[in-house]
Amino acid sequence: MDPALGPGSAILRTEKVLVACEAWDLSMRQNCQAWLAQHLHDRGASPVPAPSTASALNGGELDNQLLIAAADAGARTVMVVSLTPTMVGGGFSGASIGIGGFSWGGGGGAGIGLSAPIGGSGWGGTGFAAQGRVTDVPNRRLVWTTSFVGSPSADFASQVRDLTGAVVSAAQGAGLL
Repeated sequence: MDPALGPGSAILRTEKVLVACEAWDLSMRQNCQAWLAQHLHDRGASPVPAPSTASALNGGELDNQLLIAAADAGARTVMVVSLTPTMVGGGFSGASIGIGGFSWGGGGGAGIGLSAPIGGSGWGGTGFAAQGRVTDVPNRRLVWTTSFVGSPSADFASQVRDLTGAVVSAAQGAGLL
């Protein structure tokens, strides 16, 4: 979390939130976006879906499109869940710790993150990772990130629904809701 934001900011609850998903498949992207909006709505936020014309072209271009769409919709924040296939298992718990940094619009920060497996068990296979991020529209600054890894499952829809729920729950736990 961006230290300037502070705990208990409720930044996702105070005004509209533009929601979007990045996924390998158009229908999964739309389902992810609908589940993300529902999870936020259930916790008192006012989600606004990203326009269907927003699509990733090259790194960072989607975020620029979303910031413009958010400003047009009167949204204070943008929440994005990015879904990627990932190998899970192989005798490990699936949990990992990462250290990273980010830069956005002239600002930046660093942090330590924890990736934790969601649901199921197994000794290997393809699951999905969900990386959530929240950007403050007026400042064009990334203010929060998280990531989760789902256990392998033939039910991709359920896995993605659970992952979007985990991202929103983490945002609530961080005081964003």
